[in-house]
Amino acid sequence: MKKRTFVIGAPLHVYFLARDGCVLFYRTTDRLSFYSVLAVLAKRFGVTVLGVSLMFTHVHLMVRVADLTQLRLFIGQLLKTFSRLLREDRGDTGPQFETPFGSAPKVSAKEQTSCLIYILNNPVEKKLCKKAVDDRWNFLAYYNSPFPFSQRLVKRNASIQLQKCCSLIDGESRAGRYLRPQLLRNLFAPLVKQEQEQLTDYLIGAYRFIDYDRVIKMFDTFDQLLLATEASSGKEFDVGEQYDPVSDIPYQEMLRLVSKAHLLDNWKLLHLGQEEQKQLARILKNETSASDRQIRKFLHLEDNGS
Repeated sequence: MKKRTFVIGAPLHVYFLARDGCVLFYRTTDRLSFYSVLAVLAKRFGVTVLGVSLMFTHVHLMVRVADLTQLRLFIGQLLKTFSRLLREDRGDTGPQFETPFGSAPKVSAKEQTSCLIYILNNPVEKKLCKKAVDDRWNFLAYYNSPFPFSQRLVKRNASIQLQKCCSLIDGESRAGRYLRPQLLRNLFAPLVKQEQEQLTDYLIGAYRFIDYDRVIKMFDTFDQLLLATEASSGKEFDVGEQYDPVSDIPYQEMLRLVSKAHLLDNWKLLHLGQEEQKQLARILKNETSASDRQIRKFLHLEDNGS
């Protein structure tokens, strides 16, 4: 195993992968739950977060810590906490993430800006959007707007149900408590689509923890940051990432199909019998652009190496 390195004062690129490279985030509420855990623990451990990208099978972070002990404690607790939430929610067993996680210090200003651009452009590289600012889960759009993906929420004009959701989120964030996936699904269930989008943006703002001011200073202005993400995708080779040039669009296609079939209800998708898995795998192969490997990752099946 490669020895973990650290340079005092230098931020680190951190990378971790879901177990066996399988899909980690199926629902918006999965990502929001992880985001809330990350926010709570970053504040608890005194970690400065400069960049985040939540991909289907893995996560990228750019963080600033005092030393390797702080990094190990923070990431260890982050993975332990979210793993427990997933096991409780999905009835899954065993580890949820590959270990050890990858990390690499970024010493020069050029290394730091290149790393952040790489992290922000992950969804572009995976063909999920044309520009980094168009993706919600790298949080770039929130550097400049509290409601980049929905109509601005004015609480006094919102429905009673949406107001209650906002109040609960305010209370939990102020108390330093993260949000469980099941709780979030219960909050979102009675809301119409427009309200769900507003609540998503509201929650991201309520748990806001990324040091946007420090990031902007790295590029002078927000507009310069946007131009930098559009001019280059950045390159990173030192965090042990399992590079896969294939598009992530098939995961979106498969999610639409299984959602329509209600297979995410009570996590039926992850508890199918062997014959049901084979039948669903054939359907996904015929009705989406997913490769056999992506289907295995989506269904959490053993990878035969092909």
